[in-house]
Amino acid sequence: MGGFFIDYCFNINYNFTMEKINLLVIPSDKSGVGKFRSVDPHVKLQNMFPNDFHVDIEYDVDINNLEFWKKYHLVHFHRSIGSNYDECPVFIKKLRSMGIIVIGDIDDYWLPTKEHPIQQLILQNKIHEKIVNNLKVCDYVITTTELFANEIKKFNKNVILLSIREMTNMSTKEIRASIKKFKKIYSSLIDVKEE
Repeated sequence: MGGFFIDYCFNINYNFTMEKINLLVIPSDKSGVGKFRSVDPHVKLQNMFPNDFHVDIEYDVDINNLEFWKKYHLVHFHRSIGSNYDECPVFIKKLRSMGIIVIGDIDDYWLPTKEHPIQQLILQNKIHEKIVNNLKVCDYVITTTELFANEIKKFNKNVILLSIREMTNMSTKEIRASIKKFKKIYSSLIDVKEE
């Protein structure tokens, strides 16, 4: 296979030949984690490798319009696809049945300690359980630390350790190295799925 670089075309379930990996990124917010874990690295990925990747970033997605989703090979989301955490696991399974690789991204433990200002809100709405349910059904989960990766592996063995620092504090060399890791990971996921 093409290894870490996409230097070939292949067919997937929809009988079209792909020259680029079409990636949909669904950030959880427009600042903070959404900007630094979802938007910035993927914009850089497309800018650095425009012949290999086409990246769309959508904050509000329609899970009822399946035609919209068919053009993507990879979907990367943080915590949940859309605001309805209860519907998300069923929808992830639907995407996977369509041949779309679904990648959950999480950088914080899903149940904050009692000192956290929204811990009670999370407990009352069982958001921590819903986040875990989302991650359980993903093809892969990206996270930040070995400790956290080991916790996630209790319910999803396909964990990718990838620490993403705020790009404004990184040198150009560090940014390129970080984005090359994304390219390597995403490209290898396509290779694995197609074999």
